[in-house]
Amino acid sequence: MASSMRHRGPDASGTFVEGNVGIGMRRLSIIDLSPLGRQPMANEDGQIQVVYNGEIYNFLELRALLVAEGHTFRSATDTEVLVHGYEHFGAFELAKRLEGMFAFVVLDRRARTLTLVRGPFGVKPLYLRRGPSQLSFSSEIRAFSHDGLGAPRIDPSFVSSYLSLGYVPSPNTAFRDVVKLPPATVLEVDIASGRETASQYYQLRPAELADMSDESLAETLRERLDRAVSRHLVADVPMGIFLSGGLDSSAITTFANRRSPRPLATFSMGFSSSDRGDEIGYAAKVAETLGSANVRFNLAPFALNSLGDIVGSLEEPLSDSAVLPLWHLCKGTSAYVKVALSGEGGDETLGGYARYFWAGVADRLSNSAIGWSRAVGQVTDRLPTRTLGVLNVMRRAGKLAHSVDLPESLRYISWFEIFTPTEQRALCGMEATEPAVRAEALFKRANDMSLDGVQKLQYVDFQTMLLDNLLMKADKLSMAHGLEVRVPFLDRQLVELGLALPGRAKAGLRRNKALLREVLKTELPAAITNRPKRGFEIPVDAWFRDSSSKAVRDRIVSGGLVTTLGLSARTLATFVDRHLAGEDLGRKLFALATLDLWTTRYC
Repeated sequence: MASSMRHRGPDASGTFVEGNVGIGMRRLSIIDLSPLGRQPMANEDGQIQVVYNGEIYNFLELRALLVAEGHTFRSATDTEVLVHGYEHFGAFELAKRLEGMFAFVVLDRRARTLTLVRGPFGVKPLYLRRGPSQLSFSSEIRAFSHDGLGAPRIDPSFVSSYLSLGYVPSPNTAFRDVVKLPPATVLEVDIASGRETASQYYQLRPAELADMSDESLAETLRERLDRAVSRHLVADVPMGIFLSGGLDSSAITTFANRRSPRPLATFSMGFSSSDRGDEIGYAAKVAETLGSANVRFNLAPFALNSLGDIVGSLEEPLSDSAVLPLWHLCKGTSAYVKVALSGEGGDETLGGYARYFWAGVADRLSNSAIGWSRAVGQVTDRLPTRTLGVLNVMRRAGKLAHSVDLPESLRYISWFEIFTPTEQRALCGMEATEPAVRAEALFKRANDMSLDGVQKLQYVDFQTMLLDNLLMKADKLSMAHGLEVRVPFLDRQLVELGLALPGRAKAGLRRNKALLREVLKTELPAAITNRPKRGFEIPVDAWFRDSSSKAVRDRIVSGGLVTTLGLSARTLATFVDRHLAGEDLGRKLFALATLDLWTTRYC
């Protein structure tokens, strides 16, 4: 099992097997590169054995506390804090004290228990597979093909959820009997009986802030961001930063270089063929201002039939075209450094998405405005699907118009929806219900906490889109190249601050993250701090009309989507024909193309 994940840990391996229990590890050496850092790691008498993936950013403070309590350390790793921390606090109390991104397993030979723990936001994955009298766990699904139960079989029930959202929502996967351990969970397994006991050690809530003045909020954000980035700089290997020139990665670079003995190298992905322009010039400007070297990679026009390696590394079907630049950014960066800081999570933490503003507008619209909003929607439906400036504002207003009379959970889903419920029924004979049930439960919790409109969206995003799309692909695509990606914006105290911020500090019509812009305005040029948010746009509409994509289009209509998953060939052909006739359906076709490749690989 461990050998199947050599890409995640090319530096060392280790196993511990006793009777009917075995644990194993592939190590990517980051802190204490000596043999003392190898895993499984044991306590003095060998009764506690730990395997662990991730980083504990407050391990030095915990280590000092444990040494003061009489524990002896043999290595300089953060892993050993888990060994002695488990002895001293127990798994639940230890998990509450940890700050970092982690998934770890403790074998307690004396108590005959196996305890599995996943970090508060699920930055690092932990999959479980249950079989008759057996529990297997792994950082990747591929390892289960070697656990004695045979290769995991697909579960076709995931298809409708995928068609709706573009990913498989937690805790489920696309495979039978394979699930994800939820974030912030401690799962204790009694080895003799197989009895499982799960508990949640953390609940996302806003921080309590005494002073809500703009000056105080800016100073608090500055302090917590500085603290978070500083903690993420601990490593015994070369580090760098993913720099797009956007607000989040520019903030990370600013604070990292302030704390680092020398400016860190930055790595950027350009895309000269994008119909929305190349943003690499902004990244170069930030790097120059902050004294960092900037290594630039260019994503040339991409052949869609080259997605196979990416789909294979993701393991789970994912329709996000951002996998293309991220794959090549990770691949290129891994030739220079072993750890990269990323701005991932900044939008969720500090309210960076346009939907946060528009959802507030929807909440304020009265019933009398619904008829007017539908008329607006009929006009904006005629706009191109990917626009900038005023046209983009109009397009988003149209999206709002179509969802204004929906319950907030269904309105939330409509902002991400790839295929409408009608299209889902035409494709696979049913529409997804699981995403709506999940969203409704999350919104209920958010309402029970009396969160405002923006806070509710942040709360739900952390447990849906961020978890199952953004963090999943960041982990899988970086670790495929032996690169560790760290996410300072997901520092727990920073997240809680972001959730507590008033709406004026976050969402806006044209300029978001007002408070972060205020913090950075003395550090970076106005051209960076004043620019509107722009995602990394992939010209999938143009690609799917290009003659080079004919084979991909043909497979959508007649490949595994039809023969294996049973999707309607006639409906699939209709989507392809409509796109070739001029309707921009590239996002839908990309979702279908990646699902077809996934089906070929795993079915």
